[in-house]
Amino acid sequence: MPVLLFGQGATTSSLSGKITDSRGEPMAGASVVAIHAPSGTQYATNTDNAGNYRIQNMRVGGPYTVNMSFIGYATKTYTEIYLRLGETYVQNGELTESTTALQEVVVTAGVRNSILSSARAGTQTNVSSRDLANLPTISRSITDFTRLTPQAQGTSFAGRDGRFNTITVDGAAFNNNFGLSSNPLPGGNAQPIALDAIEEISVNMAPYDVRMSQFTGASINAVTRSGDNTYKASVYTYLRPKSFTGNTVDGNDVAGANDRNSQNYGFRVGGPIIKNRLFFFVSGEYEVESLPGVTWKPSVDGVSNPNLKISRTLESDMVRVKNFLLSEYGYDPGKYKDFDPFKNQNTKILARIDWNITKDHKFTLRYNDVVGTSDQETNATSGPPNNPRNSGRISSQSLAFSNSFYGFKNTVRSITGELNSTFNPKISNKFLASYTFIQDTRTSNSSLFPFVDIWKDGDQYMSFGYELFSYNNDVTNKTLSITDNLTVNLNKHTLTAGISYDRLFFRNSYIREGTSYYRYASVDDFINGADPIGFGVTYGYNGVDAPGAEATFGFAAGYAQDEWQIVRQFKVTYGVRLEYPIYIDKLGDNPAISALTFADNRKMDVGTWPKSQLIVSPRIGFNWDVTGDRSVQIRGGSGIFTGLLPFVWFTNQPTNSGLIQVPEIGWGTSNSASMANLVNLGFHPDFKAFIASRPDLFPQTPGVLPSNASLAQVGKDFKFPQIWRSNLGFDIELPWSMIFTGEAIFSKDINAVRQINLNLAAPAGTMTGPDNRPYWTTTKVVSTVSNAMELTNSDQGYQYSLTAQLTKNFRNGIAGMFAYTYTMAKDVTSNPGSAAFSAYSSNTSVRSLNNPELSFSNFAVPHKLVGNISYRLEYAKYFATTFSLVYQGYQTGRWSYTYSNDLNGDGISSDLMYVPASATEINFADQTGMTAAEQQQAFWEYINNNEYLKSKKGEYVERFGHVKPWIHRFDAKLLQDVFSDFGTSRKYTLQISVDLLNAGNLINDSWGTYTYNPLASYDNVRPLSVVTKGTSTTAPVYKLNATSIDDFKKKTTLSKDISTASTWGCLLGFRLIF
Repeated sequence: MPVLLFGQGATTSSLSGKITDSRGEPMAGASVVAIHAPSGTQYATNTDNAGNYRIQNMRVGGPYTVNMSFIGYATKTYTEIYLRLGETYVQNGELTESTTALQEVVVTAGVRNSILSSARAGTQTNVSSRDLANLPTISRSITDFTRLTPQAQGTSFAGRDGRFNTITVDGAAFNNNFGLSSNPLPGGNAQPIALDAIEEISVNMAPYDVRMSQFTGASINAVTRSGDNTYKASVYTYLRPKSFTGNTVDGNDVAGANDRNSQNYGFRVGGPIIKNRLFFFVSGEYEVESLPGVTWKPSVDGVSNPNLKISRTLESDMVRVKNFLLSEYGYDPGKYKDFDPFKNQNTKILARIDWNITKDHKFTLRYNDVVGTSDQETNATSGPPNNPRNSGRISSQSLAFSNSFYGFKNTVRSITGELNSTFNPKISNKFLASYTFIQDTRTSNSSLFPFVDIWKDGDQYMSFGYELFSYNNDVTNKTLSITDNLTVNLNKHTLTAGISYDRLFFRNSYIREGTSYYRYASVDDFINGADPIGFGVTYGYNGVDAPGAEATFGFAAGYAQDEWQIVRQFKVTYGVRLEYPIYIDKLGDNPAISALTFADNRKMDVGTWPKSQLIVSPRIGFNWDVTGDRSVQIRGGSGIFTGLLPFVWFTNQPTNSGLIQVPEIGWGTSNSASMANLVNLGFHPDFKAFIASRPDLFPQTPGVLPSNASLAQVGKDFKFPQIWRSNLGFDIELPWSMIFTGEAIFSKDINAVRQINLNLAAPAGTMTGPDNRPYWTTTKVVSTVSNAMELTNSDQGYQYSLTAQLTKNFRNGIAGMFAYTYTMAKDVTSNPGSAAFSAYSSNTSVRSLNNPELSFSNFAVPHKLVGNISYRLEYAKYFATTFSLVYQGYQTGRWSYTYSNDLNGDGISSDLMYVPASATEINFADQTGMTAAEQQQAFWEYINNNEYLKSKKGEYVERFGHVKPWIHRFDAKLLQDVFSDFGTSRKYTLQISVDLLNAGNLINDSWGTYTYNPLASYDNVRPLSVVTKGTSTTAPVYKLNATSIDDFKKKTTLSKDISTASTWGCLLGFRLIF
């Protein structure tokens, strides 16, 4: 349920209102005392001259009792008041003169509708403690509940990259700041906070409180549980045995389904240390999970079958390579079939102290610790520069040996202290300080050995060796945050001013291809010692194994705002936030780089960071009670929001400066000049000795650049991500405790983030024929440098969404919500990578990747339906049953259509496809088993049977232009409570729960399943390969990506994704509450 949030990360709630006498006149100096009944915590204030009062920084939850009194008037008491995270609960009161018969009036307030509230202006979703307990969850993660946000797509909100969200827990930053994955939370596969430790979650996309910061996607806030005056505890276990996962999809057996199982054991306990004064809460949890790892297997005939997870890679070839590695080098590459399940495990603990120092000063201290490990399959497609991307190392085309897999060890530790003070009825203050330590370390079961890709027929075929990005890969992030907010209540104005400072430290040890990388054209070439067709390596100078780039950044902010109740029915909040980034560390300069001149006479300066620039973010929001009884309201606002970004893009600069480690070396077929280095290179298992023996190829002196090095810098005028966002919404109260909401959000990029290659030469011209895109014959300005990447900005991009939502507030045991959202989002890049060149080259375009077209974003799909309903029934004195259901219907993503290799000669396989206007408009080459004419006709039939391609005849496709099919899924939960006090003052509850993921699939194994495109490599559909590149005089020539016409027709038919992602799953829980 939506509420207004406040604070840099919301941790508390507020209470406000107006007290009048029986004639409606304001009562100045009336006393207001709010008591949090479970803990006895008291909050007190007096009304001002206009009869208004406001109590800040109150504990979330309840129930509260609020007493309003004035000399000579009967006291009025409101009970059963519950405050939600970030909510300003409005409780007005009318006092009547005291008589003998009338000394006190008691009113049961109950749970107030937080949608129809004067505090609401922007777009937000709140997940209450009731939702956390009652709604289905299999992963027991925050993301299982943030999906209830109508504008959410996975971890993306309002069409924005999920890496641009910010997450706080009890006000402490809990972000994946370095950004090596799309997961916005730190801790890898482990959830950094046990779900049992969380009281409430809220998601904000358009808050106009200037205290909210550091996001251009969404601000996700969670507050943890706290103790009170009653000792309470719970112990639990959640089990998912092997038989609790569906093992068929559309009649096909699912490989590895029986490998999936998990166990979760945990507890929580809280209570008083000193009644009414000092409280504690502790939560602990251990989780271990086994899940299908790599389920692909080699073929016996060289023919792939994606439905059966059979790769084209011959088992005989893998046996041959393994035997050769063992006999020749004594290296065991591991398994090539029947792979072991992947294992994830983690342990987490949270402890919290709440101290009511006095009724005016309250202090909270919270510590959290999680350590987890997880298994991962080898990187899918990346490699060193000048080596074309492949279609996937584990796919229908290729397989990898098990020792090329890797693992993660993730550590997250966080401590937060918060002091809330009330100095007088007008002035209150919140001081918050937090420190978070995050470390992500890669592990490997392989002994030290080069990583090797073997190709066949122009694409990936086989991989083995020490995973190419895992050698001495270790990231550390330390974040210190300090915030102080002062609030002053002045009649109709609530003034807030504050300051904050964040200090972020990063150390990144990242040695790409650290054990060296080789690529061979065939199995025979590798075994027979032929020259490789690709090579890459990065290493530390002077034998240092784990050099690390260190960088420290500061963010200072000051802000002020006024919440102005202009009239009783209309309130406006306006303010401004000033932020100033500080680049604390000095960088070393490399004269060898500074001396180079790139395209348009551009220079690189790896010795300095961007200029610090003041960032101004004004915001304004309003709320209008149209009818005066809060049954209809209109709300909205507009403002500037500035966020952070994955800081790995910043550390790319010192990592590739040539001072800490050698810039990544890449030689391969995309740069013919670099191929000379591959002649007689040989294969060298002892990579350290080989590098030391060839100083002509591998310099050992810092500052000396090797041939074909990769460079990176942050542009000197770079600005942090910034958007202009506006929303307009209305809420209408309906019968049966229902509310209809309409909502519109629009965002415009002011400073989007993208990478450009300063070393890309100008195109040679445009291709002849209907496909007249630019082409290159020379790709590099400086021939000795592979690429020179710059992190820069773009003002292109926008997102908007329209939402219609129906909400049923909890009453008579029933609560629910249903919403439809239409979203449109466009950008120039989704920045699909962490290394600078990877983020650049993984984009797609018709033109140069330095100037990509504005097109559809991969972070939004047009249509989404989401809803939930829950019902609780208590009966027979000792029993209660709760049933809940969550439904999601949405389009599962977007596809782009590209070629599987380089068309325009820029050295990157990133070219969006041209769709011919007629069957004969593009040329094909004969290949074994297929004539050019047969391929031409098959491709034309494919176009005519594809609605998107059919609509693009004679045009270029758009990046992510084709929307994937719909999926409809239901998740269900059944809770059965058995409770009794056994004649004591304490209630004991045994709770049995069943969470069912994709419940429809349990009824019919074709329901709730994902769609697989056999021609797709991730989100790029590749029906064609380029045989001859296009020039100004020669039209390009293509071939089908298939072994026969029948094979192509099979690949053009969408298939069910036959994996556990498409099946049902069940989680069985047992819990004792006392």
